[in-house]
Amino acid sequence: MSTSLTKLLGILPTMQNIMVLEKPVIYIKLPCMIVGDLHGNIKALDYIICRWRSFRCPQLLFLGDYVDRGNASVDVLTSLFKMKQKHIKNIILLRGNHESSEMNRRYGFYDEIGRNDEILEEVNSVFEHMPIAAIVEGGVFCVHGGIPGACDINTINKENSFEFLWNDPWEYKGMGFSPRGIGIHCFGQDVLEDFLEMNHFRMMIRAHSQLMSGYRWYFDKKLLSLFSTPEYIGADNRGAFALLRNSEMDIYVFGGKGGKYEHIEMHSFVI
Repeated sequence: MSTSLTKLLGILPTMQNIMVLEKPVIYIKLPCMIVGDLHGNIKALDYIICRWRSFRCPQLLFLGDYVDRGNASVDVLTSLFKMKQKHIKNIILLRGNHESSEMNRRYGFYDEIGRNDEILEEVNSVFEHMPIAAIVEGGVFCVHGGIPGACDINTINKENSFEFLWNDPWEYKGMGFSPRGIGIHCFGQDVLEDFLEMNHFRMMIRAHSQLMSGYRWYFDKKLLSLFSTPEYIGADNRGAFALLRNSEMDIYVFGGKGGKYEHIEMHSFVI
């Protein structure tokens, strides 16, 4: 067994206890840094943590999909879990659709842990207790995937979170079936606006979709999608993360091939 995997196994019981106590929806104060999919990219995580420390930003929110696809899922989880253990209230780890044993068996994490069913079960017992959504001060709703319709956030729970982890925005009105698979849906701008109004939110931030530029705006800037993994499965894409301060948002784009990632550009928005 590798040293990395041994370290991960050693921290799992503590993480289980921490996650069980966290509510399905977490409330976060500003300023806050928000990160999209990592997918086993430890180089991206190291870069992001370095920038977070340089910003001296107290809150760091991850939107899920820590494992699979990349080749360092164990290292990513170990690093995130150690940070969470040290900064329980400041590091928020939401659940993504890849935080599930079904996805892990198909997309790489299961192979990385030596196809060990016992370890997979232990890790997923932590995944299953992760919070589903976060509300950042000022009315910013954050989730991995999307919304199941214009629902009250008080109905969100850890047991029935499937569509929050899987759904996507689309250009049409209303709700529709997704090509991703059975039980997954797409939501239009009208649905999002009803959801935001019902819950008194200003906007939504999500992850879940590969983006060549690292980020993308939808629905007249009411919805932001982030993807924080450059060079995803060999692609020439960039990664991005967001820094929120009051009514201002800075989006940092980073990437590069070989060696360490570096800053490429920054875009500022009023939200």
